[in-house]
This record gives sequence, structure tokens and C-alpha cells, in this order.
Amino acid sequence: MNTFAIEPIYGSYAVALAIALILIWVILRFTPPIEEKSRKRSLVWLRLTACLVLLLTIFQPTLRYSEDTLTPTTLIVAADSSLSMTLSDGEGKTRSETQRAVWKGLSNELGPLNPNLELKLLLYGKESREIKTPTKDSLDSVETVDQTTNITNAALKAFERSRDKAVTGVILIGDGMQTNFDKSESTQLTLETLRGIGIPLWTIPIGRNAESGPPRDIAIDAVPESLQLFAGNDATLEFQVISKSLAGIEIPLELSWINDVGEEIVFATRDVVPSQANDVVSVTIPFTVPEAGSYQLKVEAASATNEIVVSNNKQISFVDVREGGGKILYLEGASSMEQVFLRRALRRFPDLDIDFVWTPNEANTDWPIKLNEDFQRGNYDIYIIGDLSSDAVGEAQLARLSEYIASGSGLLTLGGAYAYSSGNYQNTTLAEVLPIVLHANDRSDQASNQMNDPITIVPTQVHPVIDIGGADTDLIATWQNLPTLLGANQWQGKKNLPGVTTLLESQQKNPLMVIGEYGQGRVASIAFDSSWRWWRSGKSEIHRRFWRQTMLWLLSRDNFKDDELVIELDSRRIEVDSPSDFYIASSDPDNQSFIESLQVSVVKPDGSIQKMPTESQSIEGRLLAKGTVQNLEPGIYRLRASNGSNPDNRAISETTFQITENSIELARPESDPDFLGQLANATAAYGGRSYRPEEVGDLCDKIKNDHSRAKTTVTTTLRLGEDPVSGWTMFSIFVMALSLEWTLRRRWGLA
Repeated sequence: MNTFAIEPIYGSYAVALAIALILIWVILRFTPPIEEKSRKRSLVWLRLTACLVLLLTIFQPTLRYSEDTLTPTTLIVAADSSLSMTLSDGEGKTRSETQRAVWKGLSNELGPLNPNLELKLLLYGKESREIKTPTKDSLDSVETVDQTTNITNAALKAFERSRDKAVTGVILIGDGMQTNFDKSESTQLTLETLRGIGIPLWTIPIGRNAESGPPRDIAIDAVPESLQLFAGNDATLEFQVISKSLAGIEIPLELSWINDVGEEIVFATRDVVPSQANDVVSVTIPFTVPEAGSYQLKVEAASATNEIVVSNNKQISFVDVREGGGKILYLEGASSMEQVFLRRALRRFPDLDIDFVWTPNEANTDWPIKLNEDFQRGNYDIYIIGDLSSDAVGEAQLARLSEYIASGSGLLTLGGAYAYSSGNYQNTTLAEVLPIVLHANDRSDQASNQMNDPITIVPTQVHPVIDIGGADTDLIATWQNLPTLLGANQWQGKKNLPGVTTLLESQQKNPLMVIGEYGQGRVASIAFDSSWRWWRSGKSEIHRRFWRQTMLWLLSRDNFKDDELVIELDSRRIEVDSPSDFYIASSDPDNQSFIESLQVSVVKPDGSIQKMPTESQSIEGRLLAKGTVQNLEPGIYRLRASNGSNPDNRAISETTFQITENSIELARPESDPDFLGQLANATAAYGGRSYRPEEVGDLCDKIKNDHSRAKTTVTTTLRLGEDPVSGWTMFSIFVMALSLEWTLRRRWGLA
């Protein structure tokens, strides 16, 4: 549409007309003083030309024309870069692969509209960031590694970028899983903000929808993070299988050992069938401990059809297997302090496995107790008989016990009111096994069987069993400084046989501890039952050391003082963002100099080595080196400690640990299309809605149609003298007319 108009200065035709008349009157009234008419007309016309230019400037003739054009706008696309996009979309692809396909579809369909439609690409996870100059391949190189997702913040940030711009709309792609903070706290504020902006939000949820059914998942849980076992022992592993949407479906399980060179050997398989849609099945699997070494015990469940998250289908336990473990059967008839503290002392040592059978001495109606299952040959390495009458065990079972000792098991007998002759053991087969000679009298003769006065212990020789004070300590003084015994059993003496030795005695030379051998087994007889007083007086370390060394001697493990480095980790399954402390000590409590040459390092999964700083600490009199495991990527690592500058004489210890990636992004395999739909519906009044990935073509058609109707009427105004061309032209004519008029007057001799 074209229009022509006169727009005089000051918007007043009267003023413009008055100025025009005055100019014309002046030009005509004051003509040049010349008689020759041709020259006079020339000067008048030149003046009228300059006057015409002034009149055009005053009246400002204007031409306007209008036309409709497409409005240049921006389309903002926000893509999810969080770790959950590595999960399956339920259609055989990862969510990130589907997201890349959606972006390429948008780029191919809407890209040709440039420059009328500009595509902007944002990435969101914990924070939002923009990709400069996006192309259809921009998402191919994007790593989906963000540990949390803040969808509401992403939506608001996308709309913030629309300020001062003509925006067609915002497209939000993702799985809808909000993990950065509580979704309920931010949703309402976001919805209110979206409603007030006036721009459509289109969401494209990726992942399983309601029609796909609930997601399936299998998780192995409650596997101990570490175990200390002993070669050849029988053990059990307990764990849980957590399942979702797999009721009645068989889940195959596989247990395997992984040795220190990476070889994997399957040693057990099981099948678990959940009975409910969401089920937790407890599983117990017995196994025989392999030979000594460091292992990983892996429990793995086969993945289910259409299972989204498979990283939780297995768990690893780190197992340290040592030589020479011992299984102990402890038979006791008295509820005494001695048996309580003895069991407490021995259970602190993982290589000693204790089964306790208590048979009250007063409950003689059920005697002899039945120990058929426990008294199988090879079931136990050590048998302990405490304050228990021989009638409670019975002659037949004591005879079998004698056979087991002769075959290589160990036997420890303790003092008490029903022990030895007071328990009528002198009339049993076991009397042959013991290294002592019992009185022939029975329980009724307490004066001959018991020593009731306080007793001070005196060692008779240097022996590893009774070495409780270290190499530089006076052995006799150490024992005599212990609290006195409240009493002890009295024997007729020790047997005069090879290998039978008295280790402890009273100040009156009565034997208190005698050791010897019977066949291939070892036997120790102890007359007292009040060593618990050592613990109660603050000497618990001596108490533990004495009883442990007694057990090791019975197991024929005489080397009690191996000086090695002991590594202790707060945890062997460490989350990637949770630092964990470790401690290193010497197995010899008298070695206080090991820290001076201690070197600690971590061997990474790729074989590279990283040194670990440590600092010395003293805890309960025990010298330790303390360090921290931190800033490591997920994987299996080895913590290595070495001591000694000479490579040929260096103590080296290693322990394995795992850095796990316990991501909340992977903990919930389902997507949340409803949440994205809720955000889109907040802008429904402006055309916002949610589309499935397969509906991207429909969304592109809508954007194209909306964009084709987004026209702007552009009005162009041409005002004479306002643009540079007409302005300079009129100025040039005005100057030239006046200059020529002045030149002619000078040439013609006029004033």
C-alpha cells in the first residue's frame, strides 16, 4: 500500500504557506537592478530555484509504502546431559542416542528456515550451558556425565534466554528425572513462571512410558564388602536379590572367585524366583575356602529381558584367605566369667572360628549330650573342655575325641569345680590323652583336687606360648605382676613322657599349665579358671595374647611373631565422592620404627602407581600410619605398603578395594514423562504440549505453520531531504543556484 502526503515543518500548513509567500514576495519585490531583461530573468530564476528548494524543505513531501515479511525468531532447544541418559530408552537404544536422533530431526526440518528461524542449543544437568553455533551433529560429542539433573532450573534458564528476543518457543528433551533437589519444592514456582511468560514449552520425554509397563530391575545387595577366611575352611555367603516386575521369573545367579591375576572361576550357581512384583530374596550359599591368597568373590545375576540398569546386577566382596585357620569346639558346663572372657578374646581373631556348646552341670537328666554331628572327624581343629563333668560328654564320645586328638586335632582342658578329677575324668579314656596325672579320688575330695588360696603364677621356662611381654621384658616379672588367681585345680603331677613340659606353676611348685603331645595331636592342660581378672585389671592385651598363642600352639603354628605390615581400611567398597581413611601397622607390637621407611602407594586399574601420603598416629599405645583414599575414579585398586630400604629384605603388604559409582542418576531406571507433561501443560494456552520422540515431525510441522503466520507489517517512509541522497541533492541545488546568481552579478557589475 502506497500513500503520499505533505508534512510541513512544525505540523502547520499555515506557517509553511506564510513562509512560502514571504519568500516569493521578497524575490519578486526586490529584483536585480539591471535593465537587460534576459539577464534579469536569469537572476530571478536562480533565486526562485533556491527558493523552491527551501519550500520543499518546509513542506516535506512524503511517500509511504507497506509490506508483510516473516518475523526473524529464535527456537531454544534444551537437551539432557545427565548420567541417566546412558540408560536404555526401552526401545533397544540408550536415551542419549534417541535424544541425538531427535535433535538431528529438528535440525534437518527447521534448519533450512534460517535466518528467519535461529536454533539455539542448551545442555542441562546440574547446571545449564549453551553450545555456540550448533549443528545437527553437536550432540554426537557431548558426554552425558552430569551426576544430577535440575529440570526446572533448565526450563527457567531457557526462558531467560528469550528475553529481548522474538522466540517461537522452547523445546525441552530428556527423561524427566529430577535429581538435583526435591521436585515438589520447585515445580509450583516453575509452573507459575511459565504461565506468565507467554511462550510455548514443548517437551519430548525419552524413556519408558506408561504403556511400556513398570521397569524391570535386578539388584544384588548386602554382599559383605570384605571377608577374612582361612584355607580349607567351610564358610557361607549371605546376600539379597532385590527384583522389580519379575514375579515368577527365574533369575540365574553365579558366584565366582577372581584371583590376583584376573582369572575367574565359577564355584556355585543358583536360581532365584521372586514371588512378588517387588521382592527381596535372601540367599545363603555354602562353599569351601580356596587356597591362601587374595581374591574377589563376585556375585552376579543374569540380566532380565528389557532390564534398563544392569550395573547393579553384581557385587564384589574382597576376600583375604590365609593359611592355617582353626575351627574350635568349646564344651562348657559353668556359666562363669572365664568362659565369657575367653570367648571374647578368641573371637577377636578372624582365623579362629568358635562353636560354643553349653551344658549346665546340674542338668544331668539329659546326659550324655549328643554330639554326633559335632564329633565327626575333621570337623574341628581344636577341642576345649571347660568346667564340665565327664558324665555330660559320656565315655563313648570321649573315646572318639581321644581318637581325633591322636589323628592330629588339638585339646585344651581348663580348670573348674567339675574339671579333671572333680569331673571324674581320671576314670575315662581321656585320662590317657592328658599330659598330667590325675588324682584317683572323685569330686567329693575337694581338698585334694582344689587349691583355694590366691595363687601367683610363675613361668618355668621361656616358651612362645607364655611369652606375653616381648623380647626385652622380664618374663617372670610380667607374670608375677598379673592379678593373682582365685584358685586352681590340683593334679598329682605331670606325666614323665617325652615332650611333656610344665610352662606355668604356683609359687609352691604346683603345676598350673602343662603341655604335651598325644599321637599326632597336641594337648594343653590349664589348672585355673580366673584369667578373666587380667582383662578386668586393664591387661586385656596380655589376656588375648596368651590365649591366642595357646591356640596357635595347639594348631602347630609356633611362629607367633611374624613381622609384617597390616593394612586396615575403613571400607573396601568406597563411593567415588566419599573419602575413606586407611591405617597401617606392624604385626609385631614391639616394632616402633617401621614408619621411618614406610612407603605407601595405590596401584590403579591401568597399572600406574600413585604415592599416598601418610602421617603417624598413636592409638591406645599402638603406632599407626594413617592416610586417606580420595579423588579416585571408579574401579578396582590395590593399596600397597612396603617397609625397608633393601628390596631383598622388604616387608610388602597389599589389600584390594573398590571405588564405586553410587549415582542417584542410575538408581532409578524409570523415566518421568508425566513431569515433563506437567511443565508443558503450564503453557498450553500458548500452544505448549508434550510430544513423544516419534512425534517430532508433528512438532516441526506445527513450528513451521506457526512461523509462517508470524508476519510483521513493515512500513517504509521516504521523506524528501531526509535521506542522504535527496538531502545532499537539494543542498547542492540550493548552493549552486545561489553561487551562480552571485557570480553572474559580480561579472555584470551589479551590487
